[in-house]
Amino acid sequence: MTPSEQESSIAIDPNIVEIQPEEIAYPDIKSTFMLFLVFVLISLIIGVVVVILLISITRVNLNSPILKSALNLVLYIITNSLIINYALRKSKKRQGYFSKVNFNKIQLWLVPTLIVGTLALIIPLAQVGDWIPMPKAVQKFFENAFRKDVFSIITMVIAAPIMEEILCRGIVLKGLLKNYQPQKAILISAVFFGALHLNPWQAIPAFFGGLFLGWAYYKTQSVIPGMIIHATINGTAALILFLPHNKQNLITLWGLPYYLIALLLSILVFTSICILIQRKTQINSETLI
Repeated sequence: MTPSEQESSIAIDPNIVEIQPEEIAYPDIKSTFMLFLVFVLISLIIGVVVVILLISITRVNLNSPILKSALNLVLYIITNSLIINYALRKSKKRQGYFSKVNFNKIQLWLVPTLIVGTLALIIPLAQVGDWIPMPKAVQKFFENAFRKDVFSIITMVIAAPIMEEILCRGIVLKGLLKNYQPQKAILISAVFFGALHLNPWQAIPAFFGGLFLGWAYYKTQSVIPGMIIHATINGTAALILFLPHNKQNLITLWGLPYYLIALLLSILVFTSICILIQRKTQINSETLI
Protein backbone atom coordinates (compact mmCIF):
# COMPACT_ATOMS: atom_id res chain seq x y z
CA MET A 1 0.00 0.00 0.00
CA THR A 2 1.36 3.37 -1.02
CA PRO A 3 1.63 6.27 1.50
CA SER A 4 -1.27 8.06 -0.21
CA GLU A 5 -3.46 4.95 0.10
CA GLN A 6 -2.54 4.66 3.80
CA GLU A 7 -3.57 8.28 4.39
CA SER A 8 -6.91 7.79 2.64
CA SER A 9 -7.64 4.61 4.60
CA ILE A 10 -6.93 6.42 7.87
CA ALA A 11 -9.20 9.30 6.86
CA ILE A 12 -12.20 7.03 6.34
CA ASP A 13 -11.53 4.60 9.17
CA PRO A 14 -14.67 4.80 11.37
CA ASN A 15 -12.81 3.37 14.37
CA ILE A 16 -10.53 6.39 14.65
CA VAL A 17 -12.11 9.14 16.78
CA GLU A 18 -10.68 12.62 16.79
CA ILE A 19 -10.12 13.89 20.35
CA GLN A 20 -11.66 17.32 20.86
CA PRO A 21 -10.48 19.63 23.62
CA GLU A 22 -12.92 19.79 26.53
CA GLU A 23 -15.02 22.97 26.46
CA ILE A 24 -14.97 25.10 29.58
CA ALA A 25 -18.17 27.07 29.86
CA TYR A 26 -18.25 30.66 31.08
CA PRO A 27 -17.71 31.35 33.88
CA ASP A 28 -15.44 29.15 35.96
CA ILE A 29 -14.20 30.13 39.46
CA LYS A 30 -11.42 32.37 38.14
CA SER A 31 -13.62 34.25 35.69
CA THR A 32 -16.35 34.60 38.36
CA PHE A 33 -13.81 36.37 40.57
CA MET A 34 -12.75 38.58 37.65
CA LEU A 35 -16.40 39.38 36.98
CA PHE A 36 -16.75 40.55 40.58
CA LEU A 37 -13.71 42.84 40.20
CA VAL A 38 -15.18 44.32 37.04
CA PHE A 39 -18.45 44.89 38.92
CA VAL A 40 -16.57 46.75 41.67
CA LEU A 41 -14.75 48.88 39.09
CA ILE A 42 -17.97 49.77 37.26
CA SER A 43 -19.69 50.51 40.58
CA LEU A 44 -16.87 52.89 41.57
CA ILE A 45 -17.07 54.71 38.25
CA ILE A 46 -20.86 55.01 38.48
CA GLY A 47 -20.45 56.14 42.10
CA VAL A 48 -18.26 59.04 40.99
CA VAL A 49 -20.87 59.93 38.36
CA VAL A 50 -23.58 59.88 41.05
CA VAL A 51 -21.60 62.27 43.27
CA ILE A 52 -21.03 64.66 40.37
CA LEU A 53 -24.69 64.60 39.38
CA LEU A 54 -25.88 65.12 42.96
CA ILE A 55 -23.57 68.13 43.34
CA SER A 56 -24.89 69.52 40.05
CA ILE A 57 -28.50 68.97 41.12
CA THR A 58 -27.86 70.80 44.39
CA ARG A 59 -26.24 73.76 42.64
CA VAL A 60 -29.22 74.28 40.30
CA ASN A 61 -31.71 74.02 43.17
CA LEU A 62 -33.15 70.68 42.02
CA ASN A 63 -32.33 68.91 45.26
CA SER A 64 -35.50 66.80 45.27
CA PRO A 65 -35.53 63.42 47.09
CA ILE A 66 -37.71 61.80 44.42
CA LEU A 67 -35.38 63.09 41.69
CA LYS A 68 -32.45 61.47 43.52
CA SER A 69 -34.36 58.19 43.70
CA ALA A 70 -35.13 58.34 39.98
CA LEU A 71 -31.45 59.02 39.30
CA ASN A 72 -30.42 56.07 41.47
CA LEU A 73 -32.81 53.81 39.55
CA VAL A 74 -31.41 54.86 36.18
CA LEU A 75 -27.80 54.48 37.32
CA TYR A 76 -28.57 51.10 38.91
CA ILE A 77 -29.97 49.85 35.61
CA ILE A 78 -26.96 51.24 33.72
CA THR A 79 -24.48 49.60 36.14
CA ASN A 80 -26.09 46.17 35.91
CA SER A 81 -26.61 46.42 32.16
CA LEU A 82 -22.89 47.10 31.73
CA ILE A 83 -21.84 44.11 33.85
CA ILE A 84 -24.37 41.82 32.14
CA ASN A 85 -23.11 42.95 28.74
CA TYR A 86 -19.52 42.33 29.87
CA ALA A 87 -20.40 38.82 31.05
CA LEU A 88 -22.19 37.99 27.80
CA ARG A 89 -19.24 39.20 25.70
CA LYS A 90 -16.87 37.11 27.79
CA SER A 91 -19.11 34.08 27.34
CA LYS A 92 -18.98 34.60 23.55
CA LYS A 93 -15.20 34.82 23.66
CA ARG A 94 -14.88 31.70 25.83
CA GLN A 95 -17.55 29.48 24.29
CA GLY A 96 -17.89 30.83 20.77
CA TYR A 97 -21.51 31.82 21.42
CA PHE A 98 -23.38 34.09 23.82
CA SER A 99 -24.76 32.49 26.96
CA LYS A 100 -28.52 32.24 26.73
CA VAL A 101 -30.51 33.23 29.80
CA ASN A 102 -33.21 30.66 30.51
CA PHE A 103 -36.66 32.18 30.94
CA ASN A 104 -38.29 28.74 30.84
CA LYS A 105 -41.94 28.66 31.88
CA ILE A 106 -42.67 27.21 35.29
CA GLN A 107 -45.73 25.37 36.58
CA LEU A 108 -48.37 27.62 38.11
CA TRP A 109 -48.28 25.86 41.49
CA LEU A 110 -44.67 26.94 41.94
CA VAL A 111 -45.56 30.65 42.18
CA PRO A 112 -47.48 30.58 45.52
CA THR A 113 -45.23 27.78 46.76
CA LEU A 114 -42.09 29.86 46.23
CA ILE A 115 -43.68 32.93 47.82
CA VAL A 116 -44.73 31.00 50.95
CA GLY A 117 -41.31 29.34 51.20
CA THR A 118 -39.54 32.68 50.80
CA LEU A 119 -41.69 34.37 53.46
CA ALA A 120 -40.76 31.54 55.81
CA LEU A 121 -37.07 31.95 54.96
CA ILE A 122 -37.18 35.70 55.63
CA ILE A 123 -37.79 35.19 59.36
CA PRO A 124 -34.38 33.58 60.08
CA LEU A 125 -32.65 35.66 57.38
CA ALA A 126 -33.84 38.89 59.00
CA GLN A 127 -31.64 38.22 62.02
CA VAL A 128 -28.59 36.95 60.15
CA GLY A 129 -27.52 40.45 59.19
CA ASP A 130 -27.41 41.38 62.89
CA TRP A 131 -24.54 38.94 63.49
CA ILE A 132 -22.20 41.88 62.84
CA PRO A 133 -23.04 45.09 64.76
CA MET A 134 -23.79 47.95 62.38
CA PRO A 135 -22.15 51.33 63.10
CA LYS A 136 -24.58 54.22 63.41
CA ALA A 137 -23.01 55.96 60.39
CA VAL A 138 -23.65 52.91 58.20
CA GLN A 139 -27.16 52.58 59.60
CA LYS A 140 -27.91 56.21 58.70
CA PHE A 141 -26.51 55.64 55.20
CA PHE A 142 -28.90 52.73 54.61
CA GLU A 143 -31.82 54.75 55.95
CA ASN A 144 -31.02 57.60 53.55
CA ALA A 145 -30.50 55.21 50.63
CA PHE A 146 -34.13 54.06 50.77
CA ARG A 147 -36.38 57.13 50.47
CA LYS A 148 -39.79 55.40 50.64
CA ASP A 149 -40.89 56.61 47.22
CA VAL A 150 -42.01 54.91 44.04
CA PHE A 151 -38.57 54.89 42.38
CA SER A 152 -36.87 53.32 45.42
CA ILE A 153 -39.55 50.63 45.50
CA ILE A 154 -39.15 49.96 41.76
CA THR A 155 -35.39 49.63 42.25
CA MET A 156 -35.76 47.14 45.12
CA VAL A 157 -38.78 45.10 44.04
CA ILE A 158 -38.57 45.10 40.23
CA ALA A 159 -35.19 46.21 38.85
CA ALA A 160 -33.00 44.33 41.35
CA PRO A 161 -34.79 40.95 41.07
CA ILE A 162 -34.76 41.06 37.27
CA MET A 163 -31.22 42.27 36.65
CA GLU A 164 -29.48 40.42 39.50
CA GLU A 165 -31.16 37.13 38.63
CA ILE A 166 -30.18 37.47 34.98
CA LEU A 167 -26.57 38.00 36.02
CA CYS A 168 -26.17 35.75 39.08
CA ARG A 169 -28.33 32.81 38.07
CA GLY A 170 -29.02 33.23 34.36
CA ILE A 171 -25.37 33.71 33.37
CA VAL A 172 -23.05 32.92 36.29
CA LEU A 173 -24.76 29.90 37.83
CA LYS A 174 -25.71 28.46 34.46
CA GLY A 175 -22.05 28.45 33.43
CA LEU A 176 -20.85 27.13 36.78
CA LEU A 177 -23.30 24.21 36.57
CA LYS A 178 -21.60 23.15 33.33
CA ASN A 179 -18.15 23.21 34.95
CA TYR A 180 -18.77 21.84 38.47
CA GLN A 181 -21.03 19.62 40.52
CA PRO A 182 -24.35 21.32 41.44
CA GLN A 183 -23.47 21.76 45.13
CA LYS A 184 -20.18 23.50 44.29
CA ALA A 185 -21.71 25.62 41.54
CA ILE A 186 -24.57 26.81 43.78
CA LEU A 187 -22.12 27.61 46.60
CA ILE A 188 -19.85 29.66 44.34
CA SER A 189 -22.79 31.57 42.88
CA ALA A 190 -24.11 32.32 46.39
CA VAL A 191 -20.71 33.71 47.43
CA PHE A 192 -20.65 35.84 44.28
CA PHE A 193 -24.20 37.08 44.93
CA GLY A 194 -23.38 38.00 48.51
CA ALA A 195 -20.15 39.75 47.52
CA LEU A 196 -22.02 41.94 45.01
CA HIS A 197 -23.73 43.71 47.91
CA LEU A 198 -20.32 45.11 48.95
CA ASN A 199 -21.09 45.17 52.69
CA PRO A 200 -21.30 42.40 55.32
CA TRP A 201 -24.74 43.39 56.68
CA GLN A 202 -26.37 42.61 53.33
CA ALA A 203 -23.81 40.09 52.06
CA ILE A 204 -24.36 37.50 54.81
CA PRO A 205 -28.15 37.16 54.40
CA ALA A 206 -27.69 37.48 50.61
CA PHE A 207 -25.32 34.49 50.69
CA PHE A 208 -27.85 32.27 52.50
CA GLY A 209 -30.66 33.56 50.31
CA GLY A 210 -28.42 32.90 47.31
CA LEU A 211 -28.23 29.22 48.21
CA PHE A 212 -32.02 28.97 47.96
CA LEU A 213 -32.06 31.05 44.77
CA GLY A 214 -29.38 28.86 43.22
CA TRP A 215 -31.14 25.64 44.20
CA ALA A 216 -34.42 26.94 42.76
CA TYR A 217 -32.65 27.74 39.49
CA TYR A 218 -31.02 24.31 39.39
CA LYS A 219 -34.34 22.56 39.98
CA THR A 220 -36.28 24.56 37.39
CA GLN A 221 -33.55 25.70 34.96
CA SER A 222 -35.28 29.08 34.81
CA VAL A 223 -34.56 32.53 36.21
CA ILE A 224 -38.27 33.13 36.81
CA PRO A 225 -38.39 31.37 40.24
CA GLY A 226 -35.38 33.41 41.36
CA MET A 227 -37.10 36.62 40.32
CA ILE A 228 -40.17 35.63 42.36
CA ILE A 229 -38.06 34.76 45.41
CA HIS A 230 -35.91 37.88 45.04
CA ALA A 231 -38.91 40.19 44.64
CA THR A 232 -40.58 38.63 47.70
CA ILE A 233 -37.48 39.15 49.86
CA ASN A 234 -36.93 42.73 48.70
CA GLY A 235 -40.62 43.58 48.84
CA THR A 236 -40.84 42.39 52.44
CA ALA A 237 -37.69 44.33 53.31
CA ALA A 238 -39.21 47.46 51.77
CA LEU A 239 -42.39 47.04 53.86
CA ILE A 240 -40.32 46.65 57.04
CA LEU A 241 -38.45 49.88 56.23
CA PHE A 242 -41.76 51.75 56.38
CA LEU A 243 -42.07 50.81 60.05
CA PRO A 244 -40.56 53.04 62.78
CA HIS A 245 -36.89 52.28 63.26
CA ASN A 246 -37.40 50.69 66.69
CA LYS A 247 -39.94 48.28 65.15
CA GLN A 248 -37.84 47.08 62.20
CA ASN A 249 -36.24 44.24 64.16
CA LEU A 250 -38.55 41.21 64.30
CA ILE A 251 -37.55 40.31 67.85
CA THR A 252 -38.35 43.84 68.98
CA LEU A 253 -41.55 43.91 66.94
CA TRP A 254 -42.94 40.55 68.11
CA GLY A 255 -41.09 39.95 71.35
CA LEU A 256 -38.65 37.09 71.90
CA PRO A 257 -41.18 34.31 72.80
CA TYR A 258 -43.36 34.97 69.74
CA TYR A 259 -40.30 35.34 67.52
CA LEU A 260 -38.97 31.93 68.61
CA ILE A 261 -42.35 30.35 67.86
CA ALA A 262 -42.41 32.06 64.44
CA LEU A 263 -38.83 30.95 63.82
CA LEU A 264 -39.66 27.31 64.52
CA LEU A 265 -42.75 27.43 62.32
CA SER A 266 -40.82 29.13 59.53
CA ILE A 267 -38.16 26.40 59.54
CA LEU A 268 -40.86 23.72 59.33
CA VAL A 269 -42.68 25.51 56.51
CA PHE A 270 -39.49 26.21 54.55
CA THR A 271 -38.32 22.61 54.90
CA SER A 272 -41.70 21.33 53.73
CA ILE A 273 -41.65 23.65 50.73
CA CYS A 274 -38.18 22.47 49.73
CA ILE A 275 -39.24 18.80 50.00
CA LEU A 276 -42.31 19.52 47.87
CA ILE A 277 -40.27 21.24 45.16
CA GLN A 278 -37.65 18.49 45.28
CA ARG A 279 -40.26 15.79 44.69
CA LYS A 280 -42.31 17.56 42.03
CA THR A 281 -39.54 18.97 39.82
CA GLN A 282 -37.19 17.05 37.58
CA ILE A 283 -33.97 18.27 35.99
CA ASN A 284 -34.10 18.29 32.20
CA SER A 285 -30.54 17.80 30.98
CA GLU A 286 -31.34 19.53 27.67
CA THR A 287 -31.90 22.85 29.45
CA LEU A 288 -28.38 22.74 30.87
CA ILE A 289 -27.02 23.44 27.39
